Amino acid sequence: MFYKNVLYVIPIFMYGWLSFFSGEAIYNNILYQGYNVVFTALPIIWFAVFDWEHDKETFLANPKLYRIGLEDIFFNKTTFWRWFFYAVWQGTLLMFLAFYTLDGSSNSQGTLGCLSLDGNFVFCALVIIVNIKILINSY
Repeated sequence: MFYKNVLYVIPIFMYGWLSFFSGEAIYNNILYQGYNVVFTALPIIWFAVFDWEHDKETFLANPKLYRIGLEDIFFNKTTFWRWFFYAVWQGTLLMFLAFYTLDGSSNSQGTLGCLSLDGNFVFCALVIIVNIKILINSY
């Protein structure tokens, strides 16, 4: 959850530096509002509902299985900061690659790239990257 949301806001923050913090939005407002609800929450909900390592009776009979969460074995400060820096690095790289490569592109009418093209590309790439990351880490 932290990774996908940090990755989501880093291109906005980095674009602020390019635009001298003008307040211009790079994402479409409808896409911006639907990111957590539609585009990235459904795979996480699907994984949370259908990922069963043990049935309920096994957990009730063996309370020591809860130690993983109580002792922070899979989620600790090191894990948090590693995912945080992954998101910052990937978001920064994605934003600068998109803005410096697509601005020089042209379409069949000969018009050059624009802010909406760059922003929509970054948004679509974010959704794809986050969902692939969820898929890879859900083994």
